[in-house]
Amino acid sequence: MHSLFSAYPFVLSEAAICERLRGNDAITLHPTLFNSPLIYDESAAKLLSSITHQYIDIAREFEVPIIIAAPTWRLDAQRVAAADVPVSINRDAVDFIQKIKQDAGYEPVYVTGLLAPKNDCYDPNAALSFGEAESFHATQAEQLAEAGLDLLTAQTVPAVSEAEGMARAMIATGLPAVIGLCITREGKVLDGTPLDDAIDMLDERLDGGPLGYAVNCSHPSFVNAEQMNPRALSRLLEISANASSIDHGELEHLEQTAEDDIDEWADAMIELHKTHGVKILGGCCGTTDRHLRSICEKVRQITR
Repeated sequence: MHSLFSAYPFVLSEAAICERLRGNDAITLHPTLFNSPLIYDESAAKLLSSITHQYIDIAREFEVPIIIAAPTWRLDAQRVAAADVPVSINRDAVDFIQKIKQDAGYEPVYVTGLLAPKNDCYDPNAALSFGEAESFHATQAEQLAEAGLDLLTAQTVPAVSEAEGMARAMIATGLPAVIGLCITREGKVLDGTPLDDAIDMLDERLDGGPLGYAVNCSHPSFVNAEQMNPRALSRLLEISANASSIDHGELEHLEQTAEDDIDEWADAMIELHKTHGVKILGGCCGTTDRHLRSICEKVRQITR
């Protein structure tokens, strides 16, 4: 993966597939596993596949690499055991995406496995300690690593404590690990830790083990990159941003998807890339293929 980032100045990642499915009346998401079990439903799997192909096609059009996530976000051992799904669901989800990659026939597609915090992504008080988190997430991390991935990604982690434990479990597999934190509009992890302090703290405690860090499920304006120390900023590898600058708590209670002006959103993303060196750009809540295309068009403009 290090060679990927040295070879390419910009890497695309997907937009929010689960959120797009949530708005489809023909789709019912699982109450605890969200979109993961859809891989076993023929019609739903076709829709999931078509959206993923749509994103890969954008990367192909603009001749950029793309990171696609297997739908494993809530497939920790505890949730899987409590649900009526095959115990092989992590591997099956990875195989599902690998088949899409194979069918797409586009070489620079990299597949990541997603891990989520144990409890509410937006409640830092419910986050695990690092010891609890390492134990809790180890089984899924091992299953994903055995399924044949390019990297692992922790998403929407609300507290540094759980991020550390997740990172330890992920790094132990030998795969590159990206640690994704959820932040406030003041540029702080939801537990109140400034983003650059969180990155420095995690790097110190993990001996620099993660491939890098990410911000997700937050608007690009929340990063406040100009206020971060340069060392921590250099370790911020990725942002998968919400389409709206509304706070997380408000977004959760909206009945329909919210989004700001796409052009302004993409400009904020490009600023993080061009000025502050954030290499991987993608979307989270409220984003679609339109957002990815806007990013790619603007990247093309600045590289001409």
